[in-house]
Amino acid sequence: MKKIVSLFIVGSLAASFALGADFSKKSNDEILNLAKSVKAQDQADLVIEMKKRMNEMKYKDAKDFHQQFRANLHENISKLSTQERNQRRVIVQEDMQKLTDEMSGKEIRELNLHHYNNTHSHKNHHGLRAHHANCPMR
Repeated sequence: MKKIVSLFIVGSLAASFALGADFSKKSNDEILNLAKSVKAQDQADLVIEMKKRMNEMKYKDAKDFHQQFRANLHENISKLSTQERNQRRVIVQEDMQKLTDEMSGKEIRELNLHHYNNTHSHKNHHGLRAHHANCPMR
């Protein structure tokens, strides 16, 4: 009996991790507040939900929402050490890759997520940010 219960619990936990966090029922204010405390495992889901909401807003509202979201996320991440930030970045990038692998190209473009999977950085050979017009990928 204990084995059945423990298998059920492990299966439930695995399913919850596989499904990711569902932020669709949260209000915009709750989304902004969550950005202040979101865990690395849930950040990709939160970013996608934020992008979906921005697509349905007017430009000015979306811009303000995005700026507040970024500020709150920065507040969350700035508490971490450099090593913790690097570990978090890897987790978020892997999660975003998994999520975008399941999306069509159209969905990725509509949510403006194409840059999350782009391994090309806009840096010149000296490591400085280059102007987009000088980008060799153009």
